Amino acid sequence: MGVLKESSQEMGKKEVEVVALLPDLLVYNNHSLRRMLPSMETFNGVLLCVKITGLTALLEKLYTNNDLNCGMEQLTQMLNDYIEGIMEHVLCFGGDILNFTGDALLVLWKVERSQLSDIITLAAKCSLEMQEQFGFSYTEVGPELQLKIGLSAGHVSQLIVGDEMRQYWLVTGQQVDDVRLAQSLAQAREVILSPNCWELCDRDVLEAEMLKGQKARKLQYLKIFHPPDFDEHFEKCIDHLQHYPNDEVLLRNAVALASSHGLELALRRFVLGNVLKKIDDNQPLEFVSELRLVTAVSVKLQFHESTKMTELCKLVQDATVSISGIMEGWRGKIIKISTFGKGCTFLCVFGLPGDKREEESTHALDSAISISNLCSKNLIKIELVSIGITSGVAFCGVAGMRPRQEYTVTGSKVKMASRMLTLYPGMISCDEETYSKSGLPGCFFKKLPEKETSDAMSPGVTYEYLGRKRNLMFGKSGFTRKKDGNQPLLGREKEIRIFQAALQEFVRHREGRVVMYEGSTGYGKSRLIAEIDYLAREENHRVIALELSKVDIQESFYAIRSLMAIFFGIDACRPYKRQDILQSQLNGLWDETFYCLLNNQFLVKFPVSAEVSHMDNETKQKEEEMLFLRVLRKAAEEATLVFIIDEAQYIDATSWDFLAKLLLGVPIFIVLSLSPFASKELLPCASAEGIMKSPKTTGIVLRELEPSKLLEMARQALGVVSIPREMETFLIQRSFGVPLYCEALLTDLHANGVLEFCRIPEEEKEEDEWDNLSISAVKSIPYRAPLVSSKENKELYVCTIRTGVDLDTVLLPARLQEIAVAQLDSLSPSEQMAVKCAAVIGHTFTPELLLYILPEWTNKKMEETLMSLIISHVFEYVGKETRATQAVGSCHLHTHLGPQTVQSLGPEDSEDVGAAAPSFSLQEELGMLQRDQAMRFCTPLLREGAYELWLGDQKKALHLKCAAFLEHKAHKCRSCGGGDFISFHRYALDTQMSHEDSLLGQGSKTKGTAQVLSEETGKRLQTSLAQDAPERTDASLGQELAIETPMASCEDNLQCRAKSAMNKQVLPDDHLRVEQEFLDRVDKLIKYHKRGKEEATNLAPCECGERVELVVSALARHCLMVKDRTRAFYYLLESAAASLYLSNNYMAYLYLKKASGLQELSALAMFPCLKRPKLKISQFEEATFCSLRGEVCFNMGQIALAKRLIKRALCLLHKGFPRTWLGAFFQSLLEESKHSAYHAQQRQAQHTEKALAVLQQQIHCLSLLWQFYSLDSTANRKYSRLAALMEINLADESENKMQIISTYMDFSQFSQSMGYKDEWLKYEMMAIQRSSQCNFTFTRERLLMTAQLAQALAYSKLCLGHLTRSIQLGFQAHTMCVRLQKTSLHCLVLSVLFKSAFLKNKYTQCIRVLEWLWELATQEESIMVLACFYSACLDLLLCDAGFDYRPIEECLQFINQYEASCILKSQSNIMLSLYSSLAIWFGRLQQWDLFEDSFTKAQRLVSRTNASLFGTHGFFRFLECQGLLLRKVMEDTPEKVREARSSTLRYFEEFLSRCSTSPVYHTRVYSLKASVNLLGDEDKSQVPLSKGLKLSATSQTGLEETSFSVSPDSVHNEYQATGRVEELKDSKDQDVEGTQEYMKSAASRLKSEPMPKELTFVHLQPGQAPTSPHAVPAGEPMEYIGIAPRPLPLTSRKPQGAGDKA
Repeated sequence: MGVLKESSQEMGKKEVEVVALLPDLLVYNNHSLRRMLPSMETFNGVLLCVKITGLTALLEKLYTNNDLNCGMEQLTQMLNDYIEGIMEHVLCFGGDILNFTGDALLVLWKVERSQLSDIITLAAKCSLEMQEQFGFSYTEVGPELQLKIGLSAGHVSQLIVGDEMRQYWLVTGQQVDDVRLAQSLAQAREVILSPNCWELCDRDVLEAEMLKGQKARKLQYLKIFHPPDFDEHFEKCIDHLQHYPNDEVLLRNAVALASSHGLELALRRFVLGNVLKKIDDNQPLEFVSELRLVTAVSVKLQFHESTKMTELCKLVQDATVSISGIMEGWRGKIIKISTFGKGCTFLCVFGLPGDKREEESTHALDSAISISNLCSKNLIKIELVSIGITSGVAFCGVAGMRPRQEYTVTGSKVKMASRMLTLYPGMISCDEETYSKSGLPGCFFKKLPEKETSDAMSPGVTYEYLGRKRNLMFGKSGFTRKKDGNQPLLGREKEIRIFQAALQEFVRHREGRVVMYEGSTGYGKSRLIAEIDYLAREENHRVIALELSKVDIQESFYAIRSLMAIFFGIDACRPYKRQDILQSQLNGLWDETFYCLLNNQFLVKFPVSAEVSHMDNETKQKEEEMLFLRVLRKAAEEATLVFIIDEAQYIDATSWDFLAKLLLGVPIFIVLSLSPFASKELLPCASAEGIMKSPKTTGIVLRELEPSKLLEMARQALGVVSIPREMETFLIQRSFGVPLYCEALLTDLHANGVLEFCRIPEEEKEEDEWDNLSISAVKSIPYRAPLVSSKENKELYVCTIRTGVDLDTVLLPARLQEIAVAQLDSLSPSEQMAVKCAAVIGHTFTPELLLYILPEWTNKKMEETLMSLIISHVFEYVGKETRATQAVGSCHLHTHLGPQTVQSLGPEDSEDVGAAAPSFSLQEELGMLQRDQAMRFCTPLLREGAYELWLGDQKKALHLKCAAFLEHKAHKCRSCGGGDFISFHRYALDTQMSHEDSLLGQGSKTKGTAQVLSEETGKRLQTSLAQDAPERTDASLGQELAIETPMASCEDNLQCRAKSAMNKQVLPDDHLRVEQEFLDRVDKLIKYHKRGKEEATNLAPCECGERVELVVSALARHCLMVKDRTRAFYYLLESAAASLYLSNNYMAYLYLKKASGLQELSALAMFPCLKRPKLKISQFEEATFCSLRGEVCFNMGQIALAKRLIKRALCLLHKGFPRTWLGAFFQSLLEESKHSAYHAQQRQAQHTEKALAVLQQQIHCLSLLWQFYSLDSTANRKYSRLAALMEINLADESENKMQIISTYMDFSQFSQSMGYKDEWLKYEMMAIQRSSQCNFTFTRERLLMTAQLAQALAYSKLCLGHLTRSIQLGFQAHTMCVRLQKTSLHCLVLSVLFKSAFLKNKYTQCIRVLEWLWELATQEESIMVLACFYSACLDLLLCDAGFDYRPIEECLQFINQYEASCILKSQSNIMLSLYSSLAIWFGRLQQWDLFEDSFTKAQRLVSRTNASLFGTHGFFRFLECQGLLLRKVMEDTPEKVREARSSTLRYFEEFLSRCSTSPVYHTRVYSLKASVNLLGDEDKSQVPLSKGLKLSATSQTGLEETSFSVSPDSVHNEYQATGRVEELKDSKDQDVEGTQEYMKSAASRLKSEPMPKELTFVHLQPGQAPTSPHAVPAGEPMEYIGIAPRPLPLTSRKPQGAGDKA
C-alpha cells in the first residue's frame, strides 16, 4: 500500500482510537497482508529521547504522605499532566512520538539523508525550548521534575515481529542505542548530541561543547536564529515532513485519515487485545486506565557479539513467538519489546484488565522457568537469559493526549523488575512479595544477597527461583491452622453434627466411610478440619492428620507415603532412627526380604534382596500397597482408624487409587476437605470421582457464614464484647460471609491503627465534649455477646474506630483486592463497565442513575447487560421488604449478600434452600427492570474492588454526575409528605440550594471523560426532574396547615369546665363527647385502612429509610468525593435528621461525627491565622447542627452535654434561654402574659419559609429542653415549665396545625409529669379538638397524629384509673404504630398498654404485649426498650399470679450489665422501678444483703423522680420495699420500729403530694399505708382504709373491699413469705397445691444454685410456652384488636384476675 491520501472525511470512532495508539511510522507503513515476519525496514531520521527525572524522590514523598495506592495515583496524574505538555510541544515541531514508557519519550523525524542537517536543527530547537518550558517543574508536594534529553541521527531500522494474530514493532539500530546513551550522559536540563548527530548537523548553527572522556557533545544554544529567521527555517523543514498537518487545529494528520477497513484490520494487530475489547465496546480510552495489582516479568536476552543484524532479527522473532505463546497460556501479555546492542528485553505483565487470575505470582514464576529453558535450548547464539519478577500496584492505562496516546504499564514495581536484570544477571530473581504470594515451598527458592543501587530504589529482599524440585521427603502430622484454644467454632455446628453422626454410624457398622467438605478458599475448611481432628482425638480414636500443598500433586504416591510415615511415627523422628522404627513396626507382618521396598518411600537403607531386585516397578508398587493394606487392616482391628486430609484436591492420582482400594478392604473413616476442582491441573481422576459419587461418601458444601455468626467471630477474634455498628456493616458488606475475608479485614484494620480498644468502666461517666462520645455511642447499643457475672473481675472491652477514620474510604487489603478484581475480569467488557460505574454509586443503585453515568450507553444495551449480570449473580433486585431490612444499623441483617451455595446436607436442607431462593423467569426480570427499581451487588466485595480501580479524576467526575442526578430527589418520601427532613432547610440558607445550576452545571463543565452528557441522557434527566419532584414541600405544607383561631369564649368555657371537672376527678360531658368523637375517628381510620378504602390509598409504606440510604446519605458521600464541603455538610445534617426521624440514633451520631470533621468552626475561630479551607455554613445550619447533636446526646443519656448544645442552638436562633432563676422568673411572667394574650389578638401572621424554618427549630429545641429538666425533679422546676411555655407560645405563633397539636400534647405530658393538675387534661382536650379541625391530604400524617393522640389519651386514662378505656386506646395506638414504625412512640404505647392490662389483671394480654415489646427491642437494639421490657417482666414475677415469663436471673443480669449506662442512669423513673422490684424480690427471699444493695440504689433515686406514670410506679414499688424493711426492723430491732415507721410514713405523704396526677395507684398506696399503720396503731389504719375504698369505687380499679380487711396477723403473714415468690391474695380460684409446689421449687432453686458466672439470654419466642409451672394462662379473647390472638398452651393451673374471662 502506498502513502495514503489525506481526506477531510473522518474515520470512525474506533479507528481513530486505534490510530491514536500508534505512531505515524506504523500508520503510514506498507501493511501488506503477505508480509513475511520478521519484517525490517531501514530509513534515515533524527531521534530524540526525553527522560523525566525526580520521579523516585517524588514517589517517596507521596508514599510518606499517603498510602501506596494514593501515592501511585497522584504520581501518575502528575506525570500524565506533565507529559501532555511535552507531547504537544513535540507534535507542534512535527515529531512522531514512537513510544512513551512512563518516564521516557522517544521521538522520530523520518526524512531523507540530505535533509538530516535541517531536521537536526529543528530537533535541537525543539529540545532547547522544551528544556526552557518544562525542564524544571515544581510539584505540590515539593520535589521537582526535570528533563534530560539526547539527540542522534542516521540510519534507523523498524522491526516488526510476531504472528498473524498479534504483532509487535520496535525501532532498532546503532542510532537507537546512541540516543539512549546520549540521554543517559545528560544531566538535568541538558541536551546531549550523539557523535553521529554532531557529524551530520550544521555546525554553523549549533554551539556545543565536548563532554570529558566522551565523543558526545552538550548542546549550548543556536547561534544565528532569531524568531523571524527560525520561522523561515521551520517552513523549510515542514516541506521535508511528509505528514505534517496543514490544519491549524489538528496536531496529527493520522487521526483524520479516510476510513479504511483494511487499514483498521492491519493496525489492530499492533494494539493490545485487552484495549481492543474496550474500544470495540465503545468505551472511551480514558476509562481503560486503572490502578491494578499486577505481576511484572522483565526478560533480558543477551546474544553473542558476533550476531549479525539479520540473525538478530530472526532471534527476536523466535523469542517473541515463544515468549508470547508461554505468556498467553498463563493469561500474561507482552507489553513492550526493545533492543540494546546485541540483545533485547521483553516487558511482560500478568493481571491486565480482563486477565486477572488467582495464583498470578505462581504463574509468573512458572512461565519464567519455561522461558528460560526454552530460550536457552532453542535460541542459537544465546549467552545469557535474565528474568526479574515483581508484584505490586501499577498504573495500567492510556497516557498522553487525544491525538497521540500510548497504553503503558508504569510504576515502581515495573521499574524494579527491569532493575533486577542488571543486579542479578543470568538468573530468575523475584521480590519478596512475589515469593510470599506464590505459596510455593521455600526449597524452591534461594535468598540472594542485597545489592546497593545508585538511587533510593532498592529491591529489598530478593530470591532466586530455582524451579519446582521433586519432593523426596514426606509430609508431617498436624495442620498449619490449629484449634483456637477453648473458643467454639462458630457457624459450622451443622457440619460438625454430620461428622459426628457419620462417625457413630461407622463405629457401629465398621465399613469404610468418607466425609468430604468442599468449599472455596477462605470458607473455613482448615479451621473446621482442625476442630474435627480435636473431636476425634477427644474420643480416643487413632487419628492420622495430614495437610497437603499445591506442589504435592506432582509427586506420585506422595499423599499415601506421607500418611503411612505419620502412621509409623517416622515423620518427625531423627533420620537415623527411621529404619529401626520401621523394623519394629513391621516385625511379623512382612518378610524381611521385602523391607528394601520401603527404601525409596521413606529414605531408609534396608539391604536389597535378590528377589526384589528382579521385580519391575509395577510389581514393587503392588507389594508396597499390599503391605500398607495389611498394616492398616491390623490397626483397624485394634482401634478406630481415622484419616483426616486437608487440601485434598492436591492428592495425586496414584494416592486416589490406593484410597479407593483402602475403602474396599479396610474399615477406615476418612475426612477430606478440598476446594472445587476448577483448574485444568486439578481435574479429578477416575478414582477420585468414584469416591465422591460413592454412596458411602457424605458430601457437604460449605456456605458463607450468617451475618450474626460472622460478627460474633469478629468480636471473638478481637476479644471484645461489642464493635461499632458501622464496623459491622463494613465487615458484612466486604467479607461476604467468608471467614478468611473477615480475618483479612480485621488484620488490615488493626495493622493500620484504625481500631481502638477501650475497657468498659464499672461506672460510666457523662462526657463534656462531643468528640469524646465514640465509646458512649458504641455502648448505647446492647452488647452482642453475653457478659460474665459481676462477681468476676474480668475486664471487658469494646472496640471503636479511631477518630477521623471513615471506613467507607478504607482500601481493601491486597489479597481481597486481587480476589475481587479476578471476579471482575471474568466478566465481559460491557459488564465490567457497568459494574465499575455501579460501584461509584454505591452498594445499592437504580438503573436510572446507572444509565445516566454510563458513557454513551443506550437503554437497550444497559438492559441486556444488567440482565446478564443478574443471571450471573453479580446484581440482584432489592424488593421493598428486603430494602427495609437492609437499612444500615439494623440489628438482624438477614439479607442474602450473595448467591446461595446449595449444600448436600440432606433433602430437608435442600428444600429449604430452594424455597428461600427467588425464582424469576427472564421475561419477569425484564418486566421488573424499571428506572426506579433498586438493585444491589450480590457480592459487595466486588463493588469495593471495582471502585478502587478508578483513578482519582475519574472518580470525581462520576461522583459529580451522581450528585447532579440525585440532588432533586433529596427529600422525604411521598407517603410522609415530601419536604426536607429538617423543616424548610433549603429555604433557611443564605444561598439557597439551586439544584439545576449547581452540581448539574459543574458536571457539564468538569474536565474528564464522564462529564459530557449525551442528548438522550439529558432528556431523561429533565423528565426525571419533572416526574420525581415531591408532591409537597415544606412551604406548601406550612400554608396548608395554617388554621383559623377558634373563638376564645368557646374555648375558654371548655377549659374552665375541664379545670373544675379535674378537681372532682370526674370528666365533663363535653370532654367525654370530644373523646368519643376522637375514638370514632380512630375506628374509622383503622377500618378504612383494613378494607383498602380510597381514603387510605395514600397510606403507602414509608420509604424514607430507602431514600436516606439511596439519596441523602449518598449525596453527602458524592459531595465529599468532589470536595464540595458545603453541600456535604448540608446533606450530612439531612441524613442525621432523617436517622432521628427513623429512630436510628447511632446512624445519626455517625453522620454528625462526619459533619464535625467538616465544620472546624471552633478551630478557625480560635486560630484565625491558620490557612484552612473554610466551610461556609449559615448560622441556621450551625444552630441545627447543635440541635441535632443535643438530641443525639439526649438519646445517649449525656444530659449535661445535651443541655449545653441545645442552649447554644437557641442562642444561635436568637431565642436565648435564661441562665439564672431570676431571669427564668421574669421570662416566665413574660411568656405567661404572651400565652394569655394570644387568643385575644386574632391575628393572621404571614411567615416566610426562612422564618418558619427558624421557628420550627426553636420549637424543637425547647421541646427537648423541658424534657431534659423534667428528668430530675430535684432541679428547679421553673426552667422546665418555662421551656414548655416558650414552646407552646412559639407553636401558636407558627399557626401550623400539626405543630400546635403536637405542642399541646407535649404540654399536657409535661403538666402530668410535673403534677400540674389544672393544665394536664385541659391541653389534652385542646389537642383533640384541634385535631378534629384538620383536613389532612396525606393519610400518613393523619395516622401519625392520631396515634400520638391515642397514646396520650390512653396514658391519661391509665393515670385516672379508667383501665378498660386505656386498654382499648392502647390496642388502637399499637395497630397504628405497627404501620408507622416509630420506635419511641411504639415503646411508650406498649408500656402504657402493659400497665393497663397488668393493673386490670389481664395477664394473657400482658404476655402478648411483652412479646411485641421484645420484638421491638431486638429489632431496634434499644436499651430503653429492653429496660421497659424487663421492668414489665419483674412486675409479672412479683404479681399475684407469679408468671415466670423471663427468669429472675436474666432480669438481674440485664440490670447488672446496663445499670452503669448513661442511658439508664438518666432515666430515674425506670431505674427506680427496676431497683425497687429487685429489692422486693430479695426481701421476699430473706436475702437481706442483696435487698439492702438494691434498696439503697432505689432510695437515692426517689427524690429525682417526677409525677409521671413511670415515676409513680417506681415510687409505689419503693413503698413496698419500705413495708418489707419495716417488717425486718420489727423482727430484728423492735426498739427502732417507731423511727422506721415514721420514716416510712413520710415517704407515703411525699408520694401522695407529688404523684397527685396518677390516682390509679392511690388505692393501692392507701391499702399499703393502712398495713404500715397496723404495725403500730390499728386505729390509725381506718383513715387510709376509708380513702382507699372511696377511691376504689370512683376509679373502678377493681380493688375489692375485702382486701382492706386487714389485721396484724394478716400483715405478719404477708411479710413472712420467706420462700414465697408471690402471694396470691386476689385470685379466688387458685390451685393451692400447685402454688405451694411452685413456691418450694422457686425458693430451693434460688437458694441452692449460686449466681452463674456467665449467663445467656434464653427468650420465649412468640407463642412458645414458658418452662415455669406458672406459665401463661389459657388464652382469652382479645377485646380491642382486630386479629385473633395466637393460642397459648394450657398449664397446670389458670390464675385469673377479676377482669379476665373464664
